[in-house]
Amino acid sequence: MRFVRPLVLGVVAAGLVTAAALPASAATSTTFSLTSGSLSVTAPTTAALNNAASGTTTISGSLGSMSVNDARGGTAGWTVSAISTTFTGALVSPSVSTAVSYTGGAATTTGTVTVATGTATTLTATAASVMAGSAVSGNNTAAWTPTLNVTMPASAKADTYTGTVTTSIA
Repeated sequence: MRFVRPLVLGVVAAGLVTAAALPASAATSTTFSLTSGSLSVTAPTTAALNNAASGTTTISGSLGSMSVNDARGGTAGWTVSAISTTFTGALVSPSVSTAVSYTGGAATTTGTVTVATGTATTLTATAASVMAGSAVSGNNTAAWTPTLNVTMPASAKADTYTGTVTTSIA
């Protein structure tokens, strides 16, 4: 039993030396801001629709891959809108399109956002909603490949037709 007491005293003394050797500590309060980024839409600069024989009244084709990048880090939804000029030929008395419609395809998304599959939307010179993101939380992206349908009169001349579809986001 004599050996137990010096051993216990040695362990207690070693514990006190270790506790005394610990560095002093201090708490630092820190803050930071998480700033928002931008909201953007990307569309191809050119797209060729399918060629068709004279007398075909609806010309269709893909506009290519469209995408939205929402780096605002918030909860506000977004709406992609489009406008279209009429499609005209180069002949002396050019034929013009009578209607243009945009159908958004199924969207592939990242982050937290709900994007409904686009339906056919008639495009004019006034902006029309073609895709929308809702139930947003934080940063998100969406990508889809829309189809454009251009309706031509039955009397349209054989020619190369050109028009412009402009896409915007808010």
